[in-house]
Amino acid sequence: MFENKKQNVTRDYKERFEFKLTVGDNIICQRYFKINNYNEQCVYSTDLKETIDYVVKIIDDELKSKTSDYLEVFAPMYFNSMEQMEKYFESAANRNRMRPGLGIVVKGEKTDFCWGKNLTPVRLGFKFDDGELTKPLTENDEVTYKFAFLVDGREVCVKSWNGLYPKFIRNAIDLSNKKGKISEDALMGISFEEYLNYKISVNRSDLVYTIIKEICTVCCLQGDNCYNLVSEVGDLSYKNKQSHKDICKLYNLSSDGLVRFKSRKEVEFWSKK
Repeated sequence: MFENKKQNVTRDYKERFEFKLTVGDNIICQRYFKINNYNEQCVYSTDLKETIDYVVKIIDDELKSKTSDYLEVFAPMYFNSMEQMEKYFESAANRNRMRPGLGIVVKGEKTDFCWGKNLTPVRLGFKFDDGELTKPLTENDEVTYKFAFLVDGREVCVKSWNGLYPKFIRNAIDLSNKKGKISEDALMGISFEEYLNYKISVNRSDLVYTIIKEICTVCCLQGDNCYNLVSEVGDLSYKNKQSHKDICKLYNLSSDGLVRFKSRKEVEFWSKK
């Protein structure tokens, strides 16, 4: 009797499509994904550029919102006693003003609290610290971020922007928002840094899914004239299917800002607006 054994073969395969969020040479987030019914015309369209612009806005808005949540940690509500806190939250109006994760300090207590999802204060295992983490933002905190959509390993649409976010937010970028997923029952035993991750992630959705969905949607349009391949710039119109030169004009770029590949289908769109 012969036994048919399958050999364990390591698959070295990656999907054609990916996106990357980077700072310099450091990859912050990278995902490979499939696009069903991919239409190669999309890389010549203004539709793809507008979609990447929208994706970058989503990311920037998310990091700004997390910055706001982060700063709220260092401006908690203060009460002189447990009785004062309990009386304050007897009011439905006061409870409705609160958001999950908001810090609460009670004078004399060994540890502080945060507002829980069950609309009651939850005791933490630490005291809020306003040391180095609350240093004001300066020009040195401004960092250039780059979001790129790649096909077969080549960048076809890129958007860069300067973001001014606190150091903790920069070092804790998590577009999936899974890093801070902690049950309220576990809040008592977490560290201050873990609490910060919880605070900036609570009630947030997975942006990775949203980004992939937006890109897939714009890249699989079918039918005649489904893409905007002509764009008006000033008083002139340029067909961005024609040449590298016209693409430069379309996006108001110098020829030096465009990387040439063997095929016109592997064109890099740089948008610095």
